[in-house]
Amino acid sequence: MPEIPEMEIYKNYLNQWIKDKKINEVNVLRAKSVNLESTQFCKKVIGKQIIGISRRGKYLIFHLNDGHFLLTHMMLDGRLYLLTIDAETLKENEGNKSVDLWAKIFQSSAEDLKQSIKELPGKASVVFGLTEDTVLFFCNLTLGYLHYLNQDELETKLRELGEDPLDPDFSAQSFSHLLTGKRGMIKPWLMNPKNISGVGNAYSNEALFGAGILPTRLIPAISRTDKANLFNSLVNIIKDSIRLGGDMEEPFAKWDNLTGGYNAYFKVYDRAGEPCLVCREAIQRAEVGGRNAFFCPHCQI
Repeated sequence: MPEIPEMEIYKNYLNQWIKDKKINEVNVLRAKSVNLESTQFCKKVIGKQIIGISRRGKYLIFHLNDGHFLLTHMMLDGRLYLLTIDAETLKENEGNKSVDLWAKIFQSSAEDLKQSIKELPGKASVVFGLTEDTVLFFCNLTLGYLHYLNQDELETKLRELGEDPLDPDFSAQSFSHLLTGKRGMIKPWLMNPKNISGVGNAYSNEALFGAGILPTRLIPAISRTDKANLFNSLVNIIKDSIRLGGDMEEPFAKWDNLTGGYNAYFKVYDRAGEPCLVCREAIQRAEVGGRNAFFCPHCQI
């Protein structure tokens, strides 16, 4: 599942490539992915300008020029893909004219789109046709979604979320305060979006390793110093992952050489049985809070 780094990378790319573009056409290929009847959703969205994209936790928020918002969550398998209909794209699509390829995209089924546009990271659920021959695909929104919301609806949804680690007002002191009086194991607490938004299995494992804390450590047993170390580990790992490309394998566009670059830098996540990069002890895996935890039994206590 995409976590903060992957969604932050998406946000940065979207602001670079589609900010200020107008939505000229919409194709809803999976009706359950949107919160309105498909025709009504298209009517609300077509003609609107995307004036910016922001992120909160694992959510992306498209700000529209009518004061409404599009809120999307990728959940487990959701992905975005940007296609620019340029000369190279037309050549790859059997020399179709731009207008013909555009029509093909917005008249095809999800299955046909996947066959004709090989680079798509899955089945398209919703497709936006934007100005300057740009197409944005929301793929694999089987569990994920794209909702058209007003200000109150958006605030109600975001109110459910805990602190975002990249919020400049969120500090080690704030983090320590959140843990005060809490019980249970630290890893499930970190992954609960009502506590900390946007942290999932991959980066909770990495942050705990960086702080030398076992995923099963009980919160009352974590010292003030260890809480500060965990906060700094979490923030630094998230920032490093954003800089290096995050963990997703599927690129945002065919020119995207960054996405997935952090995969080689994981120290414990998904490395069960491999030697610890610090002490050479074998990385172990255990189920903690219903999810796989990866840890070094020597470096973490």
